[in-house]
Amino acid sequence: MTFIMGGRSLKLLCAIFTLFLHLKPTLGVISGVGDGNMWCIERERQALLEFKKGLIDDNNRLSSWGTEYAKKNCCNWEGVLCSNQTGHIIKLDLQAEDKPTLRGKISPSLIELHHLSYLDLSYNDFNQSQFPKFITLLSNLKYLNLTDANLSGQIPSQLGNLSRLQSLDLGGNYLKIAENLDWLSPLVSIEHLSLRFLNLSVANNWLKVVAGLPKLSELSLIDCDLPFITPSSLLHINSSKSLTYLYLSGNPHMTSSIFPWLFNSSTKLAHVDLSSNQLNGSIPNAFSNMNSLQVLFLDDNQLEGGIPKSFEDICTLRTLGLEENYLNGQVLEFFKNLKGCLKDSLENLYLDSNQIEGSVPNFAIFPSLTWLTLANNKLKWNLAKSIESLHKLEVLIVRSNMLEGFISEALLSNFPKLRYLDLSHNPLTFNFSFDWVPPFQLRYLYVRSCKLGPDFPNWIKTQRNLWFLDISSTEISNTIPTSFWDIPSELRYLNLSHNQIKGRLPNISTKVSNLHTIDFSSNRFEGPLPVFPPNLTSINLSNNMFSRLNSFVCSISDGNLRVLDLSSNYLSEEIPDCFMHWQKLEVLNLAHNKLSGKIPHSMGSLTQLIALDLSYNSLSGELPWSLQNCTMLRILCLENNKLSGKIPTWIGGKMSSLIILSLRSNEFHGSMQFQICLLVHIRHLDLSQNNISGTIPHCLNNLTAMAHKVSNFMMSDNFFIWNGTEYTTFGGTYASGSNNIIDGVNSLNITVGWKGNVYEYRKNFGEMRSIDLANNKLTGNFPEEISSLIELKTLNLSGNMLTGMIPQNIGRIPTGTQLQSFDSDRFIGNLGLCGPPLIEKCPEDVTSNTNRSENYQEDGDEFWKCLYIGTGLGFIVGFWGVSGSLMLNRSWRHSYFLLMTNLKDWFYVTIVVHTTRLQKMFHS
Repeated sequence: MTFIMGGRSLKLLCAIFTLFLHLKPTLGVISGVGDGNMWCIERERQALLEFKKGLIDDNNRLSSWGTEYAKKNCCNWEGVLCSNQTGHIIKLDLQAEDKPTLRGKISPSLIELHHLSYLDLSYNDFNQSQFPKFITLLSNLKYLNLTDANLSGQIPSQLGNLSRLQSLDLGGNYLKIAENLDWLSPLVSIEHLSLRFLNLSVANNWLKVVAGLPKLSELSLIDCDLPFITPSSLLHINSSKSLTYLYLSGNPHMTSSIFPWLFNSSTKLAHVDLSSNQLNGSIPNAFSNMNSLQVLFLDDNQLEGGIPKSFEDICTLRTLGLEENYLNGQVLEFFKNLKGCLKDSLENLYLDSNQIEGSVPNFAIFPSLTWLTLANNKLKWNLAKSIESLHKLEVLIVRSNMLEGFISEALLSNFPKLRYLDLSHNPLTFNFSFDWVPPFQLRYLYVRSCKLGPDFPNWIKTQRNLWFLDISSTEISNTIPTSFWDIPSELRYLNLSHNQIKGRLPNISTKVSNLHTIDFSSNRFEGPLPVFPPNLTSINLSNNMFSRLNSFVCSISDGNLRVLDLSSNYLSEEIPDCFMHWQKLEVLNLAHNKLSGKIPHSMGSLTQLIALDLSYNSLSGELPWSLQNCTMLRILCLENNKLSGKIPTWIGGKMSSLIILSLRSNEFHGSMQFQICLLVHIRHLDLSQNNISGTIPHCLNNLTAMAHKVSNFMMSDNFFIWNGTEYTTFGGTYASGSNNIIDGVNSLNITVGWKGNVYEYRKNFGEMRSIDLANNKLTGNFPEEISSLIELKTLNLSGNMLTGMIPQNIGRIPTGTQLQSFDSDRFIGNLGLCGPPLIEKCPEDVTSNTNRSENYQEDGDEFWKCLYIGTGLGFIVGFWGVSGSLMLNRSWRHSYFLLMTNLKDWFYVTIVVHTTRLQKMFHS
């Protein structure tokens, strides 16, 4: 019986095995087994395909994700890893490297990946979609990275349910927290935590929470606006025992109160970054107790004094960053506290932008030094003797000191590993032979305002790895050798400005594929404008002798150009109508040329334009209506042309974000429409020397930026050159108001006309508020509303046909401006004005036998304080002393009102007589 059952069992087993062989491909897809290669689970494969549907794959990164049989095994797809035992997807890594490769939304279909332990979608663009809450259900997650993924919304507190999470990075998004960071407390396995660039200003318990995470070894809360730490709160906070890497830079409320907690924390601390905070006082000695400290950044704080002597005992310290503080004293005294065992370990030393002075010692005491920055101090030194023994040197930044002498090839030959050299703004002279070949290959070379010329430095063409090259203001006066234009393909920034280089520029459109910025301004280049690579973002060719604009403008198509400055050249033809392809242009400067004809209609295609300067040309005709599409304009300068027609109403209606509007010296006519009052951000309004007639609108009190102080300007995410000055700009959108406008305008050269002369405002333009309507045909009374523009510094209404009197409350000539430097005859014909430089004193300046303060503003403030106090006391005494008595005594009350009636009659007659006399005097 047993034998028979065994036979049946054997037959049944063979049948099952045969069936398995026939069904193996199908079972492989379903169960995860097949042909020695792992096949993924079908429902997980479908989840990935659903996830792909919600994405835009710009670089075809997910091309391996498909439905055809050759691509059916999702375990072989890009970024996917399956378990060798179960076939379940355990890792999804789609991190973008250089730029976002995936756009769209994160599909909740990923919830089907129950066994997922690793998820990285960082540096992609999910279009500010809400934080994907389904992630909180992936209970097996150990690694979650959503850095810079363009996510928004609130971080769900349910993230605290992911108890296995070891690494969490949510930084660089638009995420926010509800109240505090209590949801982090359950993450007892967390080792790496980064919430950088998130707003944690309401997280008053942040230090208590992170200190309570037992395994936390790396913490990054950079630029999180962390709230102030009160010293008393530290009494209830445990020290962190496992922290090794601590990054807390960029928190403006963080003061030296963080130090007690820091010094009581982990002895494992190796990297500490507290830069760009509000640390003050002296550098604490307690840093020397950190036995594992390797990197310490205290840059951009308010630290004073020098380096504590105890630092010489930090034998593990490799990097010390103390840039942008108030450290001071003689440099020899400064460095003597670095001579202990620290001198053998120190590799990187940052001391830029302090107040250290004196002669620099020999850096031979730091044999391991590879990175040395001492820029923007007051140092005098013999560079050759102080650094010649630093054979490991890779980075040397000593710009803006008082270095003198020669830079020889013998000196630089000591540094075969050199890759970054910045000697700018020092009176140094380079002395190299023509055929010298350096032993190094630089990435960055900045020698601005040193002396390299008169010949072009031939050795530079040997540097094949250059990214940034600045040899501006170096007294080069010869031509550029042809061989130089075989530019390294890696070059990104090229500045040859402010020399006397002559000759023609060749066509380099195919030679510099990565070049994004060129500045050849203030040279003697001539001939037609060359063709440049389409990927350039900034071109400055101003102050040269270029001609023929047409071929240059029309050769660009679908370009990335954001800044174009061709001002002060010999461009003499009409502006070509080819701007429809310049969709990304932000700054266009064609001023000071000989351009003629009309402003082309295609300029209205420049919808990203922030600054447009066409001044000092011979342009004619009316402003094209298409310009109203340029709604992001902040600067519009069209002065000194032959433009005509009425000033369009859309300048106020469509360009309400204008800060500077100058139409001076043209042929505009018609009246000033009320739309001009919509320019609420305007700081400089110049419509002078036209044929504008009618009355001045009574709505000028709506010019808010002239009535109130507003914040400084900001701009875009690259730099630009304007009137010969370089401006660094910052990222962001271009919202109207005081959010992100133009930074650097504090140095912008703005001209203000006054009595036939032109005056220039440079660094003080940030405080400038100006209205110039002079030399038109304006009539009517002086508008009383202008008196409400209390921030107005310059008002010019001369050369018109205005009548009436200047309101008493704006009669004083503004102080603290260039107006005090004018001759008094510049104000002839304005009888209502008073104050310096005029002899006529203002009424409030007349005092009886009292010393006059030299500072008018302080006197005025003190006067008003006394006036307000006196008025308050006078009201109390007068009201109850007089009114109280009158209420209590009937005879006094009758006598008082009879006296008031007689006084009123006398006062009325006196006013009429004196008013008549004044009118006769003014008319005469």
